[in-house]
Amino acid sequence: MIIVAILFGIILANDWHYMKQKNRKKRTKWIVMGCSLFLFLSFEALYYFRDVFQFAKFVEFVFQPVEKLIVWRGENE
Repeated sequence: MIIVAILFGIILANDWHYMKQKNRKKRTKWIVMGCSLFLFLSFEALYYFRDVFQFAKFVEFVFQPVEKLIVWRGENE
């Protein structure tokens, strides 16, 4: 996780340097930094709760009705 934090820091520093170099507005800087912070905290939360939140279960929940429809049509032909 330290490597991920370092990578996010490098990306954030790169974004900051770019925005400062191109004279971006204060509002743009806040949006970019807020988005970066939100993504970092979301990634950390997903890592911390990886045993509780499993993406495979979410995908199954979303696509199971479609799969049943496809299988049902295939059996009736």
